[in-house]
Amino acid sequence: MKENLSKREANKIQKKETFIRAAEELFVEKGFENTSIEEIVSRAGLTKRTLYQYFQSKEDLYYAVALKGARQLYEASMDAMQRGENTREKIRLANLAHLNFYKEYQNSFRILNYAPASKENSEISPHFQQVKMLDTQRMMHLASLMAAGSSDGSINPKLDMKKAVLFGFFSAFSLLYTFAFTDKSIWTALSLEEEEFLQFSFELFADALK
Repeated sequence: MKENLSKREANKIQKKETFIRAAEELFVEKGFENTSIEEIVSRAGLTKRTLYQYFQSKEDLYYAVALKGARQLYEASMDAMQRGENTREKIRLANLAHLNFYKEYQNSFRILNYAPASKENSEISPHFQQVKMLDTQRMMHLASLMAAGSSDGSINPKLDMKKAVLFGFFSAFSLLYTFAFTDKSIWTALSLEEEEFLQFSFELFADALK
């Protein structure tokens, strides 16, 4: 009985992951709004009835896809903040982890930072709540940096500590968000390399806290 149950659970996990992979492919190809449940089901090779056994709505499935990226980003950020020797370095490394995530997983970054139109379906989505929890935990770590930054001397004492830490974090995030949804031809027009400019900007954010 235990072995049979284990097989059933493995089958459930496999089916759920099949839906997530199919949905991710279509969301990348067509976007959330232009992708239908019927297309996801067809690509997964399963049924709509089966899909709704695992996901409450298309929004819930979307956030199941986004959750993969959210976990990757969270783990990279936490690792970076563990390695930093002081508050400013922790912020710099965490932001660089965000930059590396953007560069290596641009599709995941875009999915993670797009909000489906149905706010109601999103807010009741269990997968959305998991994504939100990871964001909250990252913010709690930032709050702990605010306290540490007051004593380690890595941030200019003339700066408001809370505002300085949030500036370093949100400036980096906002820049990446803007770049992710901007036409790449702008770099040719400006005679700039996107990656070089982003690296320069991230170092500038950290240096502004000195």
